[in-house]
Amino acid sequence: MTAGALAYLVAVINRSSLGVAALAATERFDVAATMLSTLAVSQLAVYAAMQIPVGILLDRFGAKRLLVFGACSMAVGQLLVAFIPVFGFAVAGRMLVGLGDAFVFISMIRLVYGWFDGAMATRIQQLLTNVGQVGQAISALPFALVLHLNGWTVAFASLAFVTVALVFVLLAVVQEDRNPSDGIIRAESLKSSFRQLASNVAKPGVRASFWIHFTLQSAPSVFLLLWGYPFLVSAENFSPSAASFALSTFAVTGLFSGPVIGWLCGRYPGARIFMVIGTALSIGGSWILVLLQTESAPTWMILLLIFVLGVSGPMSMVAFDFVRNHVDKSQLGAVNGFVNVGGFVATFSMMFIAGVILDQVALANSDDTGVISRFTLEGFRWAMSVEFFALALGVLMLAIELAKTRALKSHQGNK
Repeated sequence: MTAGALAYLVAVINRSSLGVAALAATERFDVAATMLSTLAVSQLAVYAAMQIPVGILLDRFGAKRLLVFGACSMAVGQLLVAFIPVFGFAVAGRMLVGLGDAFVFISMIRLVYGWFDGAMATRIQQLLTNVGQVGQAISALPFALVLHLNGWTVAFASLAFVTVALVFVLLAVVQEDRNPSDGIIRAESLKSSFRQLASNVAKPGVRASFWIHFTLQSAPSVFLLLWGYPFLVSAENFSPSAASFALSTFAVTGLFSGPVIGWLCGRYPGARIFMVIGTALSIGGSWILVLLQTESAPTWMILLLIFVLGVSGPMSMVAFDFVRNHVDKSQLGAVNGFVNVGGFVATFSMMFIAGVILDQVALANSDDTGVISRFTLEGFRWAMSVEFFALALGVLMLAIELAKTRALKSHQGNK
């Protein structure tokens, strides 16, 4: 279990490394906001596209092989980003990072369910997820410091080296199940795996889990993985070090809120949906407060927003706890992959749209000499408003699927 948590920690560092390097990337590759968002979107698009295939492979081949492959892919991707100063190669490198990252998270979740059951599995899942989120703090502080002091190549090559070291740890210590002789029965073929997945996705409870993740995972991911650092530095007048520190507090918030959320879910499973809806409303309210400011928002308001976003990440893990009530344990790999798609489809869609909006606002406000200010308070006010669309759509679809779930249970109870 420790090795699984370590793998997720390293994956999060790799995933979020571009966030604090966003401004450096615009200089290294000389690209506008739309192209910069493409660099992040390509990574997350591959991550999202691979979730279901990885889940099916997980149900057939287990977590250890997938974790090792994922680490190797991330290491190769970071080496491309580190050493080749060509935007196309950087995109390819980040796509390899996204590919490798796709193999890690749901493999870690599978390890949890191989070792624990019931409420204990819920608490351990939250604990390991939030230990992994310490990777956000590592990318926001130590990685950012290495980037500042030693430059792009050394910073990203160092990540590649750490990821290679992870491969040897995984090979040495990962064990799939507490009792390997009682391992989970695998699907007989890929065809049967797809058939099982289609049957599970037809369940409204599974689709409700998808929309929980869609609603709550995207908000902190958009902020952490790309636009948060430029927003704080360019629009809210934070110093680079203060912005890095602010992003690092996501991990601290997760470490404290995650166990509480896990305990509440295990103790009061009926309250999970109310917790999800309450978090979604808090995200919307916090962004409204910040974006309505005509000048830079007060520091306390930004810290409130960051706190709410920091809670949203662990709360999105309720999706994987909720789906366990609707799916057999042997089929959780593919189903968790489907659920995990939700948050990252919303994330890369909003990232790209926000980048387009930033460029359009910058072009509209360029001066007579053609000088363009890419990242402005006005630009971010419009760009970050895309979050409201994701929240509204997610809550609406969640309500629809929950209503279908209740109707199905009522129908089954009357038989």
